[in-house]
Amino acid sequence: MKLVERDTELSVLEGLLDACAAGRGGAVVVGGAVGSGKTALLRAFRERAAPTGALWLQATAAAAEKDVPLRVAGQLLRSAELAGEGAEPVVWLPPPAGGGGAPVRAAAGAIPAEVAVNVVPRVCGILFAQARKRPVVVCIDDVHQADAYSLECVLYVVRRLAVSRILVVLGESGGTAWEDSPARRELLRGPACRFLHVGPLPRDGVVAMLAAGQKGRRSAPPVAEFHRLSGGSPLLMEALLDDYADAERAGAAGPVPGEAYERAVAQCLSRSDDVTRRTAWLLAVLGERAAHGGPAELLGVSRQAGERALRALHDMGLLADGRFRHEAGRTAVLRRAEPPRSARLEARVAQVLYEHGASATALARHLVAAETVDAPWALPVLLKAAEAALARDEVGTALDCLRVARESCADEQQLLEVRLALVRAGWRVDPSAAVRHLSALTEAAPAGRLTARAMRELVGHLLWFGRADDALEVLRVVEEGEEEGCTGVGLESVRFWFAYGYPGLAGKYRAEVAAGPYRGTAAGARAPGLTPEQDTQQRALALMASVLDQRVTGDVTGRAERILQETRPEDRTPAAGLAALVALIVADGLPEAARWCEILLAEAREHRTPMWQSLFASAKAFIEIRLGELAAAEESAHTALTVVPPEGWGAAVAAPVAALLYTKAATGRLDEAVAHLKVPVPDASFRTPAGLLYLWARGHYQLAAGRPYAALEDFHRCGDLMARWRLDLSGLVPWRTDAAQVHVALGDDRRARDLLEEELVRTGRRPLWTRGVALRVLASLAERAERPRLLGEAMDILQRGGHRLELAYAMAELSYSYWDVNDDSRARIAARKAQQLMRECGIKAPVLKSSPVGAVSACPPERSGAGCAGHPPAELSGAELRVATLAARGYTNRQIAAALFITISTVEQHLTRAYRKLGVQRRTDLATRLEPDTVEDSGLDGCGDGAQRDCLRAG
Repeated sequence: MKLVERDTELSVLEGLLDACAAGRGGAVVVGGAVGSGKTALLRAFRERAAPTGALWLQATAAAAEKDVPLRVAGQLLRSAELAGEGAEPVVWLPPPAGGGGAPVRAAAGAIPAEVAVNVVPRVCGILFAQARKRPVVVCIDDVHQADAYSLECVLYVVRRLAVSRILVVLGESGGTAWEDSPARRELLRGPACRFLHVGPLPRDGVVAMLAAGQKGRRSAPPVAEFHRLSGGSPLLMEALLDDYADAERAGAAGPVPGEAYERAVAQCLSRSDDVTRRTAWLLAVLGERAAHGGPAELLGVSRQAGERALRALHDMGLLADGRFRHEAGRTAVLRRAEPPRSARLEARVAQVLYEHGASATALARHLVAAETVDAPWALPVLLKAAEAALARDEVGTALDCLRVARESCADEQQLLEVRLALVRAGWRVDPSAAVRHLSALTEAAPAGRLTARAMRELVGHLLWFGRADDALEVLRVVEEGEEEGCTGVGLESVRFWFAYGYPGLAGKYRAEVAAGPYRGTAAGARAPGLTPEQDTQQRALALMASVLDQRVTGDVTGRAERILQETRPEDRTPAAGLAALVALIVADGLPEAARWCEILLAEAREHRTPMWQSLFASAKAFIEIRLGELAAAEESAHTALTVVPPEGWGAAVAAPVAALLYTKAATGRLDEAVAHLKVPVPDASFRTPAGLLYLWARGHYQLAAGRPYAALEDFHRCGDLMARWRLDLSGLVPWRTDAAQVHVALGDDRRARDLLEEELVRTGRRPLWTRGVALRVLASLAERAERPRLLGEAMDILQRGGHRLELAYAMAELSYSYWDVNDDSRARIAARKAQQLMRECGIKAPVLKSSPVGAVSACPPERSGAGCAGHPPAELSGAELRVATLAARGYTNRQIAAALFITISTVEQHLTRAYRKLGVQRRTDLATRLEPDTVEDSGLDGCGDGAQRDCLRAG
């Protein structure tokens, strides 16, 4: 800091130094506010004293070292390398643990008499010895922070100044407890000591500072405004000049306090004492309302201490007439100053703010910090603040308010209200934290201690955690208490989620929902008398219901997109977004579903609601599974269970676990899949659509693990539940085609064909993706000549819908069918495409080095021994022939399974039937029953010369 307008003070100090050189020692206390330029004045005085030859001993006290004995005295001696000088070294003694004689003074900071008698004279003796050689200046800045031992040394020297050439210069900051200390009083009472006040800069000083920084500026700065804002503080003036330079470059005409000013305010506070900092914080929080009780009363300090802190803030240029000179000063205190950790103070502040009509949000900050406030107004304020925080997506703030409300609530009825609010807020972060409140709320519902709105909310939370029976009882209580015609949208929404969340338990609500207000909006019409948020949610739920009930007409994808597009993000509830996504997924609008899922997921992240993030991540995983993006699906499902752990998912946990289970099974990582089977899935999940997804995924795992009968059980259980719930939609869970594939693998072609024909009848001629899958599986049962046509139609449907994994399977089947008719070129092309698609989907497709299908030129001879050259054995199906051919060539069951994209168990079953039909007992006998040129061993790494026609290298 550059020294300005301090010539008078420097003259006084130079006069004292001249007297010291003449043998009249003295002492001076240089006092002023923080940032007033005391340190700059002392540095300037040091420069003036250097030519006189005086020995300058410098020390700066610090609050962090106030309890370290003789810390300041040690700095003084080390500054001139005097410590230990002479024949007798200085011995630093800490306070004796057991006493050491009566203390020198009774005040706080007293030192043992032994130290005062033995140590202090020896330390000060070094100074007196130096003073006999030349004048000595002992300069201690921030003396109010010095340790008690060093202060005793200063007093020892000051008492003996009359006979020494020592000048003691002490810099102190005003507004601290040091002003009333016994040590300071003794200093100022001494005849050789005087006080030198460093006050704020006058107007001329401000002009001088502005002139020094005027170079390069286009216009003269407004002196009066700088003087008013800085309060004459050199530190604040320098900061304002820095901010003024930035503001002038931006086109501002006058000083605008900015970052530099804020840093300077923070520096002032950091160098002030605790009472001053707390007073500044209190004034920043309360403003003019602080006058209601006064800082001293609110802070719980003496009136004298409170007045001293106010004076210090005025002197350092922050306040004028008890108010901050600029709003930037108040903002800087709130942003930079650490709030005092005093529950009592926070409670007092909250009381003052409440009496002056502060908002619930402003009050809540102090109520939370106070932890408990015994006032009747506190609980309603906390509940209101929590609700406002949830509206701003500040869930953590809401939970803090509710935690304090619960701890300070003595009334049982009010406690129920707090519990419900905790459940509502906690669900958005981690619902598992809300479980412990549900029992008390459920018990209170039949007793009439909850409002209808509270019970409607409670039903939703009970359903989430699988307590459907309890939810049904609470819903009956609500229905009994509802007046005719006053059910409202809230109750209809509860019935909706009951009807479609637990379709087997509350089937009667399906009819009520279909006939209720959702019927009119199912076609896209807007319902009157609703807020935009309610209207969006009702239209989305109506569309989802019409899709699930299979009564939808028109373009579902277009209608779902219109609902989402025509809604402002703030009016688009997560529930509405989830309902629209379900409608898009079931209706096979996958590209649109993927795009909107990304948008909704981003909005959930922006609103900082982990539960909705997890729900949309789970929906995204199933979209990606159907699109064949298995790696992305695995990541999305993992995110869903990471953002909110499994225990927070309630009955819905089955959905993200199912996504992980399927992706691991589809990519062949069965050991990893087992870990997901160990995740606890409650029984209640199997009363929900999420349970259907889990059964479907587990069926695929069982099939991949070589347990086809267990897989069939899961797929058929899906079908039974869906039929019972009247939710038999292939777009939800394609259980028929999955079960048919297992029946084909087991050789039960009749049952497989029945399921596939049933599926094709249900889809009609509509190009649904499930029809494409059904055609693919049906092709394996068709005549060889018919297979390419069926597979071609299947691939057209699957390609249009974006189902790349199913398209890859169909392409692989097409490759086999071409081999069956000896069309090697097309077979190779189809195989390459299939493997490329599989790699894109995340499946490590094997490289086929021999034809996986029946590219044979002869069949085994009849049992009578007669041959039937030119034809494959009539008894074997295409799948059996492919497996038998590769087995005869020396492939292991595992290699055959990898080559044909089937399980090892399926390979074993095909071989068993082939053995029976061909009348052989062992693997080595297969070659004798097939045409020699067909089964000629080409080795595992390539085809033999005699089998070039059968060699396929895809990729």
